[in-house]
Amino acid sequence: MRRILTLLAGLTLLTGTAVAVGTPAAAIDPTKGYAGICTGADALSGVTVVIDFQELDGNGGTPAPTITRCSPNASPGTARTGIKALQDAGIAVTGVVQWGLGFVCRLEGRPSATENIPRTGNPTYKEQCVVTPPAQAYWSYWHATGAGTTWTYSSYGALNRNVVPGGFEGWSFSLNKTATTNPPPGVTPTNPAVGPTNPTVSLSVNDLDRRINLGQTTSLTWTSTNATSITAHAVSPASGGGSWSGAKAVPGGTQNITPTAVGVYTYTIKATGTGGTVYTTATLTVQ
Repeated sequence: MRRILTLLAGLTLLTGTAVAVGTPAAAIDPTKGYAGICTGADALSGVTVVIDFQELDGNGGTPAPTITRCSPNASPGTARTGIKALQDAGIAVTGVVQWGLGFVCRLEGRPSATENIPRTGNPTYKEQCVVTPPAQAYWSYWHATGAGTTWTYSSYGALNRNVVPGGFEGWSFSLNKTATTNPPPGVTPTNPAVGPTNPTVSLSVNDLDRRINLGQTTSLTWTSTNATSITAHAVSPASGGGSWSGAKAVPGGTQNITPTAVGVYTYTIKATGTGGTVYTTATLTVQ
């Protein structure tokens, strides 16, 4: 069973991260994002969030129709995590006591703490969001670039994966499924503004809470579509963040980073294709 574990055993809760635990979530915040896919100025800078409740729709007599909302980026060009994209779309997110928002337990209050979830071997299971939800009943995490029609199951958790501008972020409740039957969201992730030649690129820090101690090594991973070249464009501040420059592998790859000074470093990557040039960033704190 593929699962999203963004934090490993022994990790303490993230400092400074807002964590909702154990309380039913509120309705969609109408002051954030808007219904439907991203359009206009948000078409290539925002991301579209899809929440497919699957069997939770109607479970216990409570409807839960699929949600599709645009999550605008208030600062286009800056990186956002999958969790931040949910929040910017007005989606209420609940983590677990054990890991905080490192593991998503509820979206828009579902599954609630009182509803029976008919998981295999325990048809009256109730999710309390204390520890990691079981493999038979959890929110699976997906993404898409917007240029095609298919979803990709994420190998990273939403707290330490950066979204792709113009793309899609998907959540689908997985009930009694396997790695091969795990259902993607039931919405086709196509963004008309993302042309077949428009490049996309994402960059992520492969370190839990994106925070390491001076002297440690972490790594940056990038993925792209429709790119003919990828370049490590810059790191800010220019010194202390480790080596980050030059041409990088297409369509993706990973590079180790060993910072030499304490600070907050922003790494920028550039992807160029026949449809243009795009940039994205990832941030690492060295303490």
